[in-house]
Amino acid sequence: MSKLVQILLSKQLTVNLGRDDQGEAKTIVLQPGLQEVEQDIAEHWFVKAHSQAITSSDALSGELQVALDAANAAIESLTNQSEAATDQINQLTDDLKNRDKEVADLKIQLAKAQQTQSEAAKPADSPADTETKTKGK
Repeated sequence: MSKLVQILLSKQLTVNLGRDDQGEAKTIVLQPGLQEVEQDIAEHWFVKAHSQAITSSDALSGELQVALDAANAAIESLTNQSEAATDQINQLTDDLKNRDKEVADLKIQLAKAQQTQSEAAKPADSPADTETKTKGK
């Protein structure tokens, strides 16, 4: 197997590579776009005429573009997750504020109920107590 090289094709190519040992036609179909093929196929006259050779810097640039696209997709995904988390945090904060208000209202109601209950539990002044208080004065 020969060395693999990259070529850039603008359209699909069907390349006739001659005949194999049994005398059958040997053809290969190359799809458009960046392709990695064996060096002897890349050097075929028909492939050379219809493709653009990719240098190592072009290949590196292509790899970097793929990495950049993946990083941008990851950033977009994380941004969406962050926005969803922020929405959930805001909702939970609102729920917590509502519960705090509810607890404060219940504490006020409890204090009023306890005050009413303690006033009701005090013995009422009997007429004798009232006389004692007035005589003492």
